[in-house]
Amino acid sequence: MKTLVIYGRALDANVKQLYNACKEIAGKTILARIMDMSAYVGSDGSRFWRGDREITDVNLCLLRSFGSGSYEQVTKRVSMIEHLESSGTLVVNPTRAYQKTKDKYSMIFTLAETGLPIPETYVTEMAHWAYRASRNFRETVYKPIVGSLGFGSMKFSDADMAFNAFKRLESLGQPIYLQEHLEKPGRDIRAFVVGEEVLASIYRIARADEWKTNVAQRGKPKSTKLSVELQELALRAVEALELIYAGVDILETEQGPVLLEVNASPGWQGLQKATGLNVARQIVQYVVNLAKC
Repeated sequence: MKTLVIYGRALDANVKQLYNACKEIAGKTILARIMDMSAYVGSDGSRFWRGDREITDVNLCLLRSFGSGSYEQVTKRVSMIEHLESSGTLVVNPTRAYQKTKDKYSMIFTLAETGLPIPETYVTEMAHWAYRASRNFRETVYKPIVGSLGFGSMKFSDADMAFNAFKRLESLGQPIYLQEHLEKPGRDIRAFVVGEEVLASIYRIARADEWKTNVAQRGKPKSTKLSVELQELALRAVEALELIYAGVDILETEQGPVLLEVNASPGWQGLQKATGLNVARQIVQYVVNLAKC
């Protein structure tokens, strides 16, 4: 079996661990920046390269990022991975599912259409409209529509303060994605799903006087065992988005659990530290078995 691990502009610990696990379990493995990939389409078939090295015969591709770039560059990368997928390579996570999940708007309405519990959410490009929408909440959270790790998210308890941020976002041509801020017990849950199993789960505990729980934002990971109800919720979210593996973020509220986000290229360093689990090995073993089916 020949495996391809695709990343964005820079390597991180998760990609390195996936690469090492692939070499150990699957054998021959190629590491590629997505912007270094090229393709050929003709009546005689399709071909693919990483730099000058042809990689047409890869069986399995682990997709970690489309990378940053212009709209045209990202469009080309998405189409190329779809092309690779249509040519017979198993792509994990699948291109369309990955793309849907990277777009918070697409992700949240997909979860809602499946009947899963989500925060009330507004999406617009107009600062005045966002201002009126924010007045429906006691506290409002703005999130970049494409982003992760909690970077760029802002919480507002004053609609007029929020309006200043919305005007700036509008002037920069950025969409405004708003959610009701739900009270939480100083923590949320990250459930890590592989296939039809919740592999492991952690509480992500916010630091004192902070509201973000992301491990990248200094949240503290602590291993926990989920109830059957919460495990089923995480599995339903992953199924709704047609993912093979994912990190599912769940908030415990007085009204019951709420899905915050589903991540199609989740980091696992905090979860690994809290649980001792070799996450990369578990992912690779599962997808290698899929590729052999």
